[in-house]
Amino acid sequence: MNKNLVRAALAVCLLGSAAAISPAFSMGGTPTSTPPAKAAPGAKVSAPVGKLLQPAQAAMQANDFAGALVLIKQAQALPDQTPFDTYTINNFLANASIGLKDYDTADTAYEAMADSPALPDADKQTTLHNATLLAAQAKHYDKTIKYGTAYIALGGPPDATIISTLAQAYYFTNDFANAEAMAQKGIDATPAGEAPNRGALEILMGAQIKAKHQDQAAETLEKIVTYYDDADEWSQVIDFSLGVHGIKDVDAVHIYRLRMASKASGSPEDYTIAASLALSVGYPVEAEAIMQAGLAAGKVNQGTKPFAEASQRAAADRKTIAGFDGIAKKAATGELDLKLAETYIGYARYADAAEAARRALQKGGPKTDANEANMVLGEALLMQGMTADAVTAFNNVKNASPGMTKAQHIWLLYANRKTAAAAPAPAH
Repeated sequence: MNKNLVRAALAVCLLGSAAAISPAFSMGGTPTSTPPAKAAPGAKVSAPVGKLLQPAQAAMQANDFAGALVLIKQAQALPDQTPFDTYTINNFLANASIGLKDYDTADTAYEAMADSPALPDADKQTTLHNATLLAAQAKHYDKTIKYGTAYIALGGPPDATIISTLAQAYYFTNDFANAEAMAQKGIDATPAGEAPNRGALEILMGAQIKAKHQDQAAETLEKIVTYYDDADEWSQVIDFSLGVHGIKDVDAVHIYRLRMASKASGSPEDYTIAASLALSVGYPVEAEAIMQAGLAAGKVNQGTKPFAEASQRAAADRKTIAGFDGIAKKAATGELDLKLAETYIGYARYADAAEAARRALQKGGPKTDANEANMVLGEALLMQGMTADAVTAFNNVKNASPGMTKAQHIWLLYANRKTAAAAPAPAH
């Protein structure tokens, strides 16, 4: 589980808010340039504190947070502070600390503000919001839950960031039932047209895994890659897909191809096994390309036996590909065209692969697998950026084997991801 998601939330929701949350106070009933806080009737900052905080506020408005901090610390040292004095000093301290990116000090200040008996009603929403985020950043999860729950109790529109942060706090305190429920609430609060909060999705998946709800966790993982297109998480989708019972070598090749297309991260075995599968079904150039990708990723060594075998067989294939192309085109049925289309995928000759796959479908024949031809056609079209046509081809895979059905599913998932540069393709 990525705890840095809390830091990301701070960057979006808290940074830049120092000026917006600029603390206000009244000194002797005289308002400063910022309207005074709506505290309880008669609540004022005492004159000695106000004398220091007034220039501190001017310094912060000029982005001189270090200079403001000197004055704030002097105010902290004053004796005989009222609760509202202390609250206001902490408000200034929090803002200056955020400006200086000192989130530990900001957390201490915001926790004190949130717990203060002098917290004005008008400040509760902002104070509890920031206290929740900062407490989570500091891994004070009990405080995160306390302040986040109090923030939600204030009412108002659901705040997906606070809900997701609460879900994380429950997760990290091993309260997986509440983590799952709160994460789902955060996802449900996503405004139309926006991606669900990634932290909420990851917490939901983690809680589902802890509860041994593997199918639900797989569905959540698919939702994550749909919106966030993350190489590590594509790797998890692919690994899960390879576990289909009764998967055939050719089906596994189609699944492994998505690892290359999505640039999914992988282990050395992911490259060597994929290359071995490509060799076993007769695609040596694809096997060599896989090993070259593993070499570029620092996962495999060029001097290994699998690398040498792939390179040797690929060199032989390159000498015969032109002749094979001619033979396939003249064949009465589509069996050789399908084999040619699969071969051209390994060459990254995607336009040629699509042409050969279409010929295979047109010619047909008892040994021409239409499902495999449509899979190859979809892959070749998608690799050319022809997303809508690729989706049509994938959707023409009907009543396939479990392994081919899984390959079809994850390629459609990849084609329909919301973060793709092109417009999303029609839903499957």
